[in-house]
Amino acid sequence: MALNLHLRMLQWHPSPLPWCDVSMDISGKPRRILAVDAARLVAIVGMFAAHIFPLYEYRGPDAYSPTFTGAVASGRASVLFMVLAGLSLTLMTASLARRGFSHPKIYSVLALRALIIAVLGMVIGTINEGIAVILVHYGLLFLLLLLVLRLPRATIWVVSVLWLVLTPLIWRPLAAGSLGQSLGHNPSFGDLLSPGSLFQDLTVTGYYPLLVWFGYGLLGVALGHCDLGSKKTAAVLTVSGGAIATISYIAGRVMSLGFTGQISAASGALPSLVSTLITAGRLPGTALDPFLASVEYLWLPTGHSNALLATVHSASCAVAVLGVLLLLVPRLGVLGRVLAGAGRAPLTLYAGHLVLLPLLDDILEPSAIWWILCAATACCGIWLGFTRASGPLELCVRVLSGADGQPTPKAGPGPRF
Repeated sequence: MALNLHLRMLQWHPSPLPWCDVSMDISGKPRRILAVDAARLVAIVGMFAAHIFPLYEYRGPDAYSPTFTGAVASGRASVLFMVLAGLSLTLMTASLARRGFSHPKIYSVLALRALIIAVLGMVIGTINEGIAVILVHYGLLFLLLLLVLRLPRATIWVVSVLWLVLTPLIWRPLAAGSLGQSLGHNPSFGDLLSPGSLFQDLTVTGYYPLLVWFGYGLLGVALGHCDLGSKKTAAVLTVSGGAIATISYIAGRVMSLGFTGQISAASGALPSLVSTLITAGRLPGTALDPFLASVEYLWLPTGHSNALLATVHSASCAVAVLGVLLLLVPRLGVLGRVLAGAGRAPLTLYAGHLVLLPLLDDILEPSAIWWILCAATACCGIWLGFTRASGPLELCVRVLSGADGQPTPKAGPGPRF
C-alpha cells in the first residue's frame, strides 16, 4: 500500500483547466499548486518592471549605473515566463488526456491554442511597438513543444539541458552574420508576406530567438513531469537552481570583465562603462551586438544576450524561483491565495499592460504607472484567488481552442502522457 501511494505521488497530475497546475491529495482529488501560479505572477511583475523602468541611470558625465530593474528583472522575468509556458502546456496536455480527449483532439486543441496566442501577439505588437512583445514567440513555442510532449521524462531532461548548452554556440555565429537584419519591430501580419525575413527574425535575429528560447520551453516540459507537490522536489529545485545560477553569473562577470578592452573596442563604450553595459545590456547609443563576432561573447552574463552563460544562468534562476515559491507559498495562507490568483491570469495581465502603457506613458511618471498596474494586479488576485473564475483572455482562448468542449468517444485506450 505504501509503495502504491509512493508511485502515485511520483506521477504528474493534470488540472481540468488550462493554465492550472495541480497535484493530488491522498484522496485522489486534484488541487492547485498555488506556487506555480505565484511563479507566473513573479514573471509578469518582472516584465512590468522591465517595461516601465529604465535599465540604467545617469550618474554624471560619462557615468551610468544599472538600476534594480536592469540588474535583476531584465531578461530573467521573460525567461521564467517561457519556462512556465512549457510547464503549463505539459500539465494541460495531461489534463485533456485525463478528461478523455482523443490523441488527435488533444493536439488539435493545443495547436489551435498556440495559433490564437500568436495571432493575439501580432495584434498587440502593432499597438505597442515600444516593447518587444513575446506573444508570437510564446504561441510558436507552444506549437513546437507539441513535438516533444510524449518523450520520456529522462529524455526530456537530457534534451532540454543539451539544448540550453549547445544552441547558444550555434546561435552566436548565425546572429553575428545576420547583424542588422532583424525586422526592427514586433512581428505583424504584414511580415507574413516576407516569410524568409520573418522566420529569420523569429529564430535568430529577433529579441527572443526561438533557436535558443525553445530550450526554456523544453525545461518547463521537464519540470512539468516532476512531482511539484513534494517538498523534496522543491528543495532540490531551489538548491540546484540557485547554485548553478550563482556560479554561472559569477563566472560570467569575472570572465567578461577580463575582456573589458575587447568589449569596449567592439561596442564603443568607455572602459569605465563596460561593467554597467554587461549588467544592463545597453547604454545610450551603445549595445553589445557588435561583440557578437567575438567568441568571448559566449561568457557574457547579460540578460537577453543569449550568450551561453547568460542562458544557463537565466534558466537556473527560473528553476530556483519555482523551487523557492513551492516551499514558501503554501505557508502564506490568504496572501498565497491572492498571489496565486493573480498568476492565474498571466495572458490577461501581460496583454492588458501592453495596451495600457502607450496610454499612460505620456501622462504619468513610471512610478505612478507601476503602482496602477500593481493595484490592478492585486484586484485581479483577490477576484481569482477566491473564485473559480478565469481571466478574460484565458477564458476566451480556452473556449476558442475547444478545450472546454466534450471529449470525442474513443474506441480503445487513449494516449499515454
